[in-house]
Amino acid sequence: MNTNPKAITVLCYGDSNTQGTKPDRSGRYSANERWTGILQQKLGGGYYIIEEGLGGRTTDLDHPNPKKPSRNGLTYFRACVDSHMPLDFIIIMLGPNDLKTVYGRTAQDVAKALKQYPDYVYEYCAFRNVKKPKIILVSPAYMNEKAPKFIESMPSPGIYDAESAQKSRQLSKPIQQIAQETDCIFFDAGPNAKTGDDGCHLDRESHQKLAREFEKLLRA
Repeated sequence: MNTNPKAITVLCYGDSNTQGTKPDRSGRYSANERWTGILQQKLGGGYYIIEEGLGGRTTDLDHPNPKKPSRNGLTYFRACVDSHMPLDFIIIMLGPNDLKTVYGRTAQDVAKALKQYPDYVYEYCAFRNVKKPKIILVSPAYMNEKAPKFIESMPSPGIYDAESAQKSRQLSKPIQQIAQETDCIFFDAGPNAKTGDDGCHLDRESHQKLAREFEKLLRA
């Protein structure tokens, strides 16, 4: 942890692409390869990057597999905010897991679910009489149904399909609308990042690109 009491605190809340899962499913990128770690290196000791990523995390849905508990992002987010406040920034990058075929969600459904995050933060801050952090809502990198191992690499074949990938390319506009409605900063990762061979997880270069873009946002 960063022990600088004056450090600007940044909570990075997301799924496996915040946790740093590799596209070949061989594990996680190392701490200095993940966008969160690269961001910490770029910003230095004046910032404290808090990495909170979990594979399979949804916006507000419970995972159908009982062996994968705590995937409901909103449930944990509430406790996470309570744990880490006061915060200066919160970066939220969620959505792709909601597009699994088992959930049947649209891009608009995902954006509507994301709205609960800033709503909760603002309610929390008002109740506790603390300063509101600035929230960055991120539209995630697009899934790629044409990737060579898009289906084969899945733990359970068929959890994503071509329609899931198509919906991932539709997330940007409704998430941007939610960001405007809730006074959040909007960032579209689609043009700045790409997935690897499994069509779902960021390649190594994209972690570097995201870190550069988030650095610009935070410094600005």
